[in-house]
Amino acid sequence: MKALQGVEGELEWTQRDAPQCAPGQVRIRVAAAGLNRADLLQRAGYYPPPSGVTDILGLECAGVISEVGAGSQWQVGDRVCALLAGGGMAEEVVVDGRHVLPVPEGLSLHEAAVIPEVYATAWLNLYRLGALQPSEKVLLHAGASGVGSAAIQLCKAFDNPCWVSVGSAERLAYCESLGAQGGVLRGETLESLRDFAPFDLILDPVGAKYAALNLQLLGTDARWVMIGLMGGRKGELDFGALLAKRVNLIGSTLRSRDADDKAELMAELKEKVWPLLASGQLSPRLERIFPIGDVEAAFETLASNTVSGKVALVIDPDLQ
Repeated sequence: MKALQGVEGELEWTQRDAPQCAPGQVRIRVAAAGLNRADLLQRAGYYPPPSGVTDILGLECAGVISEVGAGSQWQVGDRVCALLAGGGMAEEVVVDGRHVLPVPEGLSLHEAAVIPEVYATAWLNLYRLGALQPSEKVLLHAGASGVGSAAIQLCKAFDNPCWVSVGSAERLAYCESLGAQGGVLRGETLESLRDFAPFDLILDPVGAKYAALNLQLLGTDARWVMIGLMGGRKGELDFGALLAKRVNLIGSTLRSRDADDKAELMAELKEKVWPLLASGQLSPRLERIFPIGDVEAAFETLASNTVSGKVALVIDPDLQ
């Protein structure tokens, strides 16, 4: 099979051995794969896959099941999307059948390809780890990103007013169209976020750059969920304020979680989120589609921080 790998910063669509399909697994003929910031980091050598995971890029995909391992409930021909630790940007991928969900009714395979990673990330960190309750207030940094787009929609669906920080007025308008109450631009001071504080939860992919302000913006017994380090990994923090407010600081990654944990998470998504995608209350927010032959342009587009929502790579144009 052909697959996409990042070697010393370069992308190569090259021949690789197809993986074996073990009991409990399924083989998917990939129609499209979602492109995420983690793929940019892995390509650059900053985010290697967990031990034992393929170095083929791609943390989510959609397609048609072509082989079913013993013990799986799936059938050949099922249209599905999958959460992956790697390997989605390939003609075929093999994955634990418990990490696979049906394509929500009404969505194409291209749209389904950009759902699993961001909705799993948003649900995990807002509602499982963050334990959000109705009416609690949320601040989402990088609100127009793929994860941010999913998080805004989930907050609206589950009665959690949310605010965002974004990079432009256009992206702020985009976030407000999805349901955000408002927000601020990164080019301006973020101090105006104080007007909306205190927040019960901050979903933070930035890290050190916003750390001191985040702590000031959080209320008592609030949750601060760290999911990235785009703004650096080292900074100063007033731990006295952290203690006084009883803030729960949570570090979270999805990719390295074990198979059983991911299976439970996907089961929650099927129950809580998938019906809302099928009804149209939630949207994949697929903004740009690139053929695999234009993979460099796709990576450059995501890296430019000008896309609101998601980018997909089409692997097999015959599958829609």
